Amino acid sequence: MKFTKNCFFVVIFIILFTSCAVRLSEKTTRGMLEVILKDDLAVIIDGVDTTAVLKNPYYEFVRYDKYEEGQYQYLAEVYFYFLKDIKQKIVRRYRFDKVYLKWERYYNKYESY
Repeated sequence: MKFTKNCFFVVIFIILFTSCAVRLSEKTTRGMLEVILKDDLAVIIDGVDTTAVLKNPYYEFVRYDKYEEGQYQYLAEVYFYFLKDIKQKIVRRYRFDKVYLKWERYYNKYESY
């Protein structure tokens, strides 16, 4: 009887703990993404001859969506502009995994503009 009572409390604790999982604010998750984007831009520029890089390379948010259901809470699409004489940009998509509380890049492609 004692074993069953202890199991009951363990199950209740697990249910309460998982239902109160950590949720980060949109401001916090967007700030986490900004850190990644700045680092990504630095890595992109580092791989290109300095004479071919724009004076002020930059990135631009094209899409930033929030989802209530599923594994991913946010989705972002970002364009990176960094080449001076070639009209190419890098398109990257990121998604925020609400279980692991981290951003992951899942799409990376060059496109003309």
